[in-house]
Amino acid sequence: MKKWVIGWGVVSSCNMNCKFCYSRDKRIKEKDLEPKYWYQFIDKNASYIESINYGTGENSLSQDWFDFIDYIRSHYPHIIQSVTTNGYISEVIQKSEKNKDIFLKSIDEIDVSLDYADSDQHNNFRGQKNAYRWAMNMLDFCHKNHKRLTIVSLGSDLVLTKENMSGIFKIADQYDAMLRVNIYRPTNGINDFSKPFLLSKERLVKFLKWTFENHKILALDDAFLSAVVLNKKNSDPSGVNSLRILPNGDVTPSTYLIQDNFIVGNLKDDIDLRKIEKLKDSKLEQIVQNVIPKECQNCQYVTMCEGGVIDRRYLWNHSLESKDPYCFIEDEELMKMVKDIVTSGEEIQSVHDGYLPTMFFKN
Repeated sequence: MKKWVIGWGVVSSCNMNCKFCYSRDKRIKEKDLEPKYWYQFIDKNASYIESINYGTGENSLSQDWFDFIDYIRSHYPHIIQSVTTNGYISEVIQKSEKNKDIFLKSIDEIDVSLDYADSDQHNNFRGQKNAYRWAMNMLDFCHKNHKRLTIVSLGSDLVLTKENMSGIFKIADQYDAMLRVNIYRPTNGINDFSKPFLLSKERLVKFLKWTFENHKILALDDAFLSAVVLNKKNSDPSGVNSLRILPNGDVTPSTYLIQDNFIVGNLKDDIDLRKIEKLKDSKLEQIVQNVIPKECQNCQYVTMCEGGVIDRRYLWNHSLESKDPYCFIEDEELMKMVKDIVTSGEEIQSVHDGYLPTMFFKN
């Protein structure tokens, strides 16, 4: 029986003001779905769900979220639950013993967003004067309570400098946490707003080489990078075994493909995951179809890469007919830099492993 890995933002509220936020416009424009539909979806589909990661807004701003994760753990304990947080959860559970107990009982894995090792830089980047303190408090709390812990940083030229990432790796080591990096996605197109946050191919390759030489690469869950750097096939999971649910109840095939033309349904429609799996000639199937761009057909990596990451191809090229924008196989210098890179061989325990194109590292 097929089981889905779900990313779910149950609330749109957030107490940060991150200029790079991929979901800002969507969250501002739409009204949050009533919690009764959360429960309706879970009760109907729990048997077909492997895990849920709560992201998008800061979910701990809603008491409904605490009640919901408690309900899932009590009624459907087989579902692995994780959360990506800016750290504010640490503030909420200090004020409520009930919510603290619910959190410790219900959440199996925590991602803490931390982009800069320097407090002032992180606070400025997140548009919140308490961002760094909240993140560090959350790391400390989770470490003391033996929770599976990951630091997640934005893959941007601004963030992935040797100086900054050396500090991030030190913090991760201090709290026995993995480090995960998501390459920045311009969900509203490449424009003056998004350009400052883009990650260049050169910075990406230099970061991978530096990390390999000084730390550990655990996994590159990225169709292009896995094929070219590791010589390993890692198919894009978007819409195949992973879905995204937005705060207004819209369902999309990817964390980053959240515009109206990618919506395959809404929780109000009483979605049945069994039917989504079997839909033919549907919008979902059209989005995740395996289209090999003509320019890739004679490439030595084509059977492993398959054109690259689906969401990047849509967001940069507006089509699957063009290759991954991060393809650097024609750049001899960059290809030479990644030639000897391998993973550490260590096993990863994370709901994000195989959920979306991302990268895992460790000190």
